[in-house]
Amino acid sequence: MLNTIATTLIPVAFVMFLGYWAGYRKYFGVTDRAQLTKLVLTWLLPPLLIAGMLKTPRADLMDYRIPLLFVVGLLGPYLVVLIGCRYVLKWDLSKSTLRTDLLVFPDMVFMGVPILGQLFGPSSLYPILIANLVPVLFILPITVVLLKVDSDKRAGSGAQAAVKTILKGLGEPRVWLPFIGIALVLLDVPVPGFVTSSLDLIGAGTTGIALFVSGLIIAQEKVKLTLPVAVDTLVKNLLCPAVMLAIVLALGIKGVIAKEAVLLVGLPSAVIVTMFAEERRVLEAESATTILATRVFTFVSIPILIAATNFLIAA
Repeated sequence: MLNTIATTLIPVAFVMFLGYWAGYRKYFGVTDRAQLTKLVLTWLLPPLLIAGMLKTPRADLMDYRIPLLFVVGLLGPYLVVLIGCRYVLKWDLSKSTLRTDLLVFPDMVFMGVPILGQLFGPSSLYPILIANLVPVLFILPITVVLLKVDSDKRAGSGAQAAVKTILKGLGEPRVWLPFIGIALVLLDVPVPGFVTSSLDLIGAGTTGIALFVSGLIIAQEKVKLTLPVAVDTLVKNLLCPAVMLAIVLALGIKGVIAKEAVLLVGLPSAVIVTMFAEERRVLEAESATTILATRVFTFVSIPILIAATNFLIAA
């Protein structure tokens, strides 16, 4: 098990270290970082998202039970944390949105596939794909729209401004492209293999470049472990999966699916959050450090979650 985690985390740490070294040695500056961020969010992420949707089996998309579990276990806490940050802690909309993403949005595809694949075999791909629908269909669009609502100061005022910025957000490819993939799968429209291969080829660069930019941010922002980062890490790696565990037990769900659900929610924060933070110039240092800290702490949290699920969840 420790070997599985190491083989997953060491490559991540290696790419981030390359980004850190490039930033430390000033091979890349702040302007370069902004361009790389634009490359990831505008050109690499949308193909990756639609390719993932096209590979999802139609029968899986139509099975409501597993999606319901992840909607409750991911979207429910997401909305609670977002409302709490915005209206209880009184943070501005951008900071509330990005902090919520850091706390609730797990890196299911890039971290889930290698970890859960080693633990549960090929069957683990099904819940990973289904669980990833929640960020793709809800969390990412909500993030894009809310960040635009907060940043667009020239749209007017009141409801008119909100509607205008929401329409802008929904018009971005990273928001609407996944819905095309879902529609094609549900309508059973055949998609040539060269289409998905082409989308995979361009989308494959998302993770590596995003991690590289995270390293640049760590080097250029001179980040360090702070109390908020430590709290973020504990919440992301332990509290969020504890909430999912409670939901699983309350619903009476058993077996491998239940265990995978808990482990998926306990994965490190999604790297893409750093891209949003860099794009909006909000929480850049904290988001990059949290991305790193949640991955390092995975060496401790994943074994704890495996032991807890084996003890509390029936086979």
